[in-house]
Amino acid sequence: MKKKKKRKIKDPLRFAVGVAFLALIVMLLVFLIAAISGCFRSKPNPSVEEPVSSVEPTLPPTPSPSPTPEPSWEEQRLADIEHYVRAYGNCPNEAAIEARMATMAIDPEAKMVAFTFDDGPRTGITNEVLDICEENGVRATFFIKGDNIASHEEELMRMLSLGCEIGNHTWEHTNIEEIPASEIREAIGSVNEAIESRFGYTIRLFRPPYIKYGDKGSETRNTLVALMEEWNMAIVNHTRSTHDTYASYTAERIYNRGVMETDELGKKLDGSIILCHDKQQKTVDAFRKIVPELLSRGYQFVTVSELLHYSKDGFHAGWIYSSAN
Repeated sequence: MKKKKKRKIKDPLRFAVGVAFLALIVMLLVFLIAAISGCFRSKPNPSVEEPVSSVEPTLPPTPSPSPTPEPSWEEQRLADIEHYVRAYGNCPNEAAIEARMATMAIDPEAKMVAFTFDDGPRTGITNEVLDICEENGVRATFFIKGDNIASHEEELMRMLSLGCEIGNHTWEHTNIEEIPASEIREAIGSVNEAIESRFGYTIRLFRPPYIKYGDKGSETRNTLVALMEEWNMAIVNHTRSTHDTYASYTAERIYNRGVMETDELGKKLDGSIILCHDKQQKTVDAFRKIVPELLSRGYQFVTVSELLHYSKDGFHAGWIYSSAN
């Protein structure tokens, strides 16, 4: 077979110009089509609002506020004392309040003793005991009778303003072993209610008159312990008595019992609860000598509640305490 001969371009320059012209025509047509189609494209109408989604956006959960921590016993103690210092302390200015509060500091590592006074308040005698406390910056615990409250409100307010503690000694110095269990609540609760209503103060300690609170397992003991647990109270006995109610005990003998480091039973003074009564002048005279003597030995005079809270076992409702140990 004969091969086909390739067709030769007679004028290459003219052919190239023709191709270029054709390409230019095509480009112009494409540009024109694109421009025309753009004119008919819908444009957004600014007057028409975009549809709002009905689905609520998911927000991160609001974090729960951290609970306010409960104040420690020590913080609450100082707050309560300052409240009564401001309410009843007759402090003329903030400097005087700060000075009073400075006497409330406690060193848990230092020696402590809790002096207690039963059966008051008693006109004249109780205020003399409080004078000694105020002059020396010390505190004591007063187990009061309910029938003395109405006539001795000033002494009670002064106790609170000095950081002293009020304890319960029944309304009429009642031997709770001699009354039915149904009456024990009234004998103790009436004192708590009277102090709470007059001063907003909550009593935490009960000392049974004659230190009688029923034998272990008796109805009296079981009733009393149940009430103490209900009212968040403790029963307070004592480590040592000063025997200040004995007719034969002079102020000197009371003083000697109050300052001896170890008593006849081998009980140490440090951490002890000392029993006195704010009833007679000889007790005041002895206490006036006891305080500076023990302060010179490094003792802190604290309330019974303070002594118990700083003890190894701490404070427990319903317990019976004779000392901090």
